[in-house]
Amino acid sequence: MNPSPTSEGGEIMAGPVEVGKDGLKVNGEKILPICGEFHYWRVDPKWWDDILGRLMKGAGLTMVASYIPWSVHEPIRGDFDFTGRRNPRANLKGFLDLVHKNGLYFVARSGPVCLGEIDGGGPPDYANLIGKRSDQFLKLTQAWVEAVSKVWREYSIENGGPLILVQVDNEIGASKVRLKRFLEDKYGSIEALNQAWERTYRSFDEVVEDDEVYSGRKGGDSYARSVGANWRSCLDIMEYKTRFFPRDYAAKLVEMFRKHGTDVPLFTNNTFLFIQDWYEIQKAVAFVGLDHYAYYLIPGDSYYWDYIYVSLNNNISNFPWSPEFQCGSGMMGFGPATSQHQRMVTFFSLAAGMLGVNYYMFVERERWEGFCPVTENGKVREEWFAHRQMFRILQEVEWQSLSRQCSIGLLWHQEHFWDFLHEGGRIIQPDDYTIVGSKDYGHLAQEPFWLYTKTLIDTDTDFDVVDVRTDLSKYPLLLYAAPPFLDRAMQEKLVDYVRNGGKLLFLSPPPHLDVEKKPCTALMDGLGIKRGEPADVDVALKIRDSSFSVHLLETYPGAPSLLTSEDGKVCACRRSVGRGEVYQIGFSSLDGKVFRSLLEAIDAPRHVGSDNRFVQTSLHMNQERAVIIAINRDTQTQKVRITVLADLGRSEEHDVEEMFTRKRLTLNPDRTIDVTIPGKEVAVIEIRKREVERVDLDKDKLIQGYFKL
Repeated sequence: MNPSPTSEGGEIMAGPVEVGKDGLKVNGEKILPICGEFHYWRVDPKWWDDILGRLMKGAGLTMVASYIPWSVHEPIRGDFDFTGRRNPRANLKGFLDLVHKNGLYFVARSGPVCLGEIDGGGPPDYANLIGKRSDQFLKLTQAWVEAVSKVWREYSIENGGPLILVQVDNEIGASKVRLKRFLEDKYGSIEALNQAWERTYRSFDEVVEDDEVYSGRKGGDSYARSVGANWRSCLDIMEYKTRFFPRDYAAKLVEMFRKHGTDVPLFTNNTFLFIQDWYEIQKAVAFVGLDHYAYYLIPGDSYYWDYIYVSLNNNISNFPWSPEFQCGSGMMGFGPATSQHQRMVTFFSLAAGMLGVNYYMFVERERWEGFCPVTENGKVREEWFAHRQMFRILQEVEWQSLSRQCSIGLLWHQEHFWDFLHEGGRIIQPDDYTIVGSKDYGHLAQEPFWLYTKTLIDTDTDFDVVDVRTDLSKYPLLLYAAPPFLDRAMQEKLVDYVRNGGKLLFLSPPPHLDVEKKPCTALMDGLGIKRGEPADVDVALKIRDSSFSVHLLETYPGAPSLLTSEDGKVCACRRSVGRGEVYQIGFSSLDGKVFRSLLEAIDAPRHVGSDNRFVQTSLHMNQERAVIIAINRDTQTQKVRITVLADLGRSEEHDVEEMFTRKRLTLNPDRTIDVTIPGKEVAVIEIRKREVERVDLDKDKLIQGYFKL
């Protein structure tokens, strides 16, 4: 089967396995993509069958995943073992037979690089000596890909087997091996590079050796970086590190797997924003999934930061699914992965738009001990029962059929983040868990984007973080709170968005520079707007029936007024452009009450909301039911009134139930629901038409339970 391009330039499969924004289909049936990681080669084969059947399928999982380490299956160079003739734990085919027997689908994470806390990271010693991800390394990889692809063809869903997805590599990070060629192709001569970078290098080799410019400089003991010698060099270096190298490397692996007959969708995974440009790498693979590890109970500011990158990945990814989702170990510096933590982080991610996850590790192994639901010898911990309860709820509400309701997007541009790094911003969270809860994470993202993220969450405004390169049409309202530069193509894209009926709200000055920070007014000219006049004064402002004192940064004399201060200053203006509208806000609206009133003034589309700043809600619907996820971020129990702003066609024939406690609730005539949520816990509220029956999970043994039936 030949891959065909998507609109994003990546690949999809038109056969039995289909991945997309709306989920995962196998043989035309949408499945719940809840998966568990089980490293067969780390567990005695005598436990494989029982773990797969009773404890994975029996818990409610639909998929099982594993790394496939090259070094395990090629213990002697040129001698590949997939049947266990040298080592019983290397019997990959026997394991896949058991996966199929127990009615699970299989996700192969076959490398060549796995990492996975394996000595050598997956490749055998002879390949590691060459250096990972170099051209010579890729040549050696050909033999591995050819050998393992024979197994994938045999066990592919195309041939009636369990294999549905293959991960081509793990957490691709750039090395300098292609940097010289990249710069030579871009500039042609060292003189041209020196002029652009304002440097005096004697050769391209000298550029490659300049690690301070490539990696950035530490600021004291912090992780602060100042990437690049100047802004142009920062753009080049980040383009290489996050776009060119990972895309080029992944494309070469995809070509290998296709050449040798692997016929299911190919994907890769990622961690942090500064390692990969997720949008760009999908030009090589079917999708990019997020590896998600959250600090224990997502404390303090880490909640906002986690929301940014989880929401952003869900917006960008062709299939928002986590190939590596924290489970089990408390050894990674994030704190213990207890049952309470797993509930919170699972539903936090699903609420933000993730469609499913792969729990890493569902089955315990060495170097990952403590809280895994299943031990290496087929015993269960209390976390197994907690996971089974979550999976049961997801099956009962038919999660795979629900669609997240969100109409507001907070715009993100990759180059804005690069600018933040270039100016010395930090790139990673604190390493010490004990300081995470009290740490200000403002050093991880540029203002005002970071500050408005906090305001949106604190006011329980349902929103997505939206990469400006993605499809904007699904969002009736877009918010811009970012630096005033944007490349011309993206400026013109925003003009088209407004002309076609969108609302664009500028919480910071609109872009008037291109990505190289040279004058570019394509957006302002296209929308017919101008920059405001400086004010820097406190004013009294009335928004509908509420009065506020706000700090006015700029005013818009002569522009069509949206909001005017009591002394006559135009504090916010509105202009109709085509079928849409554009708004410029001249005052700080970070205060929660001011922000909510501002959204009401422009009739911002919302679907659900709470009256408690500690509770974040999201709404997920189909024709038969609505599901509200409500997350209490506080450590104390919170009473909350949730208002369902979307029209559910409510009648007395609806049942309302909190799924964890099985408590019946009331949907009041004003479409409000009152609920009490313990500290750092989750409520999952189903609103279902009474005639709609739930899936009978016991009838067909979809979830068997701990004891064999």
